[in-house]
Amino acid sequence: MYLFPGIGLGTLLSGARIVSDGMLQAAAERLASYMKEEEVLQGIIYPPTSRIRDITKEVAAAVVREAVAEDLAEGYRDMDARELARLSEEETVDYVKNNMWNPVYPTVVYKKD
Repeated sequence: MYLFPGIGLGTLLSGARIVSDGMLQAAAERLASYMKEEEVLQGIIYPPTSRIRDITKEVAAAVVREAVAEDLAEGYRDMDARELARLSEEETVDYVKNNMWNPVYPTVVYKKD
């Protein structure tokens, strides 16, 4: 629930044709580092699901960066592998954020006649 959306998104956005052990490791390490110290001290194993979109963004960025580091990235849409390699960590997170699907549902109001 915490890793797979980010692994899938990061793999897609990197253009990698395979998911390497290193990409899985980067995802797991990013999730582990996402935990706050006070949460760990309280015995909480995973972050709250209310932060799932932010976790997905961070995990996906870690996967993209690892795909680039392992020379597996081929790019996605108008971002090729060389451009991905030039992105800083913060820019990679922004790249992921800008390519995430954002659910927007219109408010529907029914009028009684």
